Amino acid sequence: MASNLEESIFRSLTRREAEDLINAVKHDKYWKVSPKDKDFIFVVALSRARVKSRRGMYAKATHVKRVEVIKEAAKFCRRWRILLVDKRRMLAVSVLTWRAFNKIVSKGMGSIIRFILLHGTLPPYINEKALSKMLESYYVEGV
Repeated sequence: MASNLEESIFRSLTRREAEDLINAVKHDKYWKVSPKDKDFIFVVALSRARVKSRRGMYAKATHVKRVEVIKEAAKFCRRWRILLVDKRRMLAVSVLTWRAFNKIVSKGMGSIIRFILLHGTLPPYINEKALSKMLESYYVEGV
């Protein structure tokens, strides 16, 4: 059953995107949200968020090994998805799809995501559609 789930996740990705995602897990990767800020990072989720904690649920992830995921985002946490983690609190505040994450990184929008996060309007789940709507509301062109 687990292999069927993984296959369905990779079905929506190109071969290169799937290879990039697998290599990120193999090499325990993380990415800074903003080049100047070390407080927020992106990591790859390695498990669902199922074990209860006082601030939400625990999930396994690359680089940080175990992280708490806020309750609102925990229901979207799945293996192979990207978690936006506040390193100071060791708390995942949002879950992203690989494609939404790629768009953020490739277009250098990390600073905008950080700004939205600090102003408390970041949704718990971000896919391409949600990312476009979110950036539209902040008047960012070219998305």
